[in-house]
Amino acid sequence: MDTKKIGAFLKQCRKEKNLTQEQLAEKFGVSSRTVSRWETGSNMPDLSILVELADYYDMDLKELLDGERSQPMNQEMRETLDKVADYEEWVKQKALKAGNVAFASMFMICVAAIIVQLLAAVDIRLVLGETVSALVGGIVYAVIMVHNGIWEKGLSKRETIWRDCLTSVICAGIFAVIYSICLRRMGATEKQMVHLALMFFIGISIVAFVVLRMLSCFNQKKSRS
Repeated sequence: MDTKKIGAFLKQCRKEKNLTQEQLAEKFGVSSRTVSRWETGSNMPDLSILVELADYYDMDLKELLDGERSQPMNQEMRETLDKVADYEEWVKQKALKAGNVAFASMFMICVAAIIVQLLAAVDIRLVLGETVSALVGGIVYAVIMVHNGIWEKGLSKRETIWRDCLTSVICAGIFAVIYSICLRRMGATEKQMVHLALMFFIGISIVAFVVLRMLSCFNQKKSRS
């Protein structure tokens, strides 16, 4: 497959529609940088987007992959390719969900192990490494998801905000529990433990939510650039 030829053909088709890379990117929900990579041949669109591009430019998918126009695609072939594209997207989403479940399970196991160790030991330094690993792992995972646009895929802006809020509260709750156990083991009174754990919970919730929203805004700006 000659990706350079395909890229040049995609560029030609875009210009025939009198569209800029930014305008085409907006139509297909990608960044202008992604469109630029398509047209230079350094990267190719996913199958689902290829089908949409072929439909948008009113051509056969084979024409698009050949990098030149030929005979139009018949309706039966178009429907078959649409089904193949839908299946590919379903497989991707299934794999993504499986990955999310696996990560969430490992994260919860790690947190549970930390709590068990805290119950058995007084010194927080004994579990400092595991605590940092769990926190950093969660942050890195969220950053990767947001950076690749997966974190917000299929959600409205309002749903995304609520999802970020819920995520922040859950994460803050987990670490507030760990913190309260530490305070308890270090001899804090129940009143002190509740007060400090509550302040810790509120602070972490706010910080986590702000970080997620900042990453989301950064990702949106990057997609439009």
